[in-house]
Amino acid sequence: MSRYIYEVVLTPDEDQPGFFNVTVPELDGCYTFGDGMTEALNMADDALKTFVAALLKFGDPIPEPTFGHKAPEGGMVIALSFETDASYIVDEVSPSEAAEMLGVSRPRVSHLIRDGILNAQKVAGETRITIDSIEAYLASPRKPGRPSKVSQEA
Repeated sequence: MSRYIYEVVLTPDEDQPGFFNVTVPELDGCYTFGDGMTEALNMADDALKTFVAALLKFGDPIPEPTFGHKAPEGGMVIALSFETDASYIVDEVSPSEAAEMLGVSRPRVSHLIRDGILNAQKVAGETRITIDSIEAYLASPRKPGRPSKVSQEA
């Protein structure tokens, strides 16, 4: 895992008092916001980790940080240091997408999750299955048909 440092620019939100918008001048498209300074900085930390991890994952160049940015009126500039790598991005799919990838029914995917064969988690109330666990299952040796009672008890 590599360490990075970038300056983030916090600007008070004109429409929501107490909120701060956060941008990163070198990382076009990396922005977030938060209710108060602490939340804005926590959100900025996650946004930076995710943005740089995505650049790494897809082989894009990582922009060099520059320092000495000017703070807007009522705002501030803070340098954030963080560690990340491409593994910070977890690729996930829905159970229906997993069923299509595996060539099985949606209920079969539920059984594979229940049995701990596929890794799943709830995200915003929806089940998400990791692509890594799907790929591992596809690469594992399997026999056609239903498992026999003997192999189930073993």
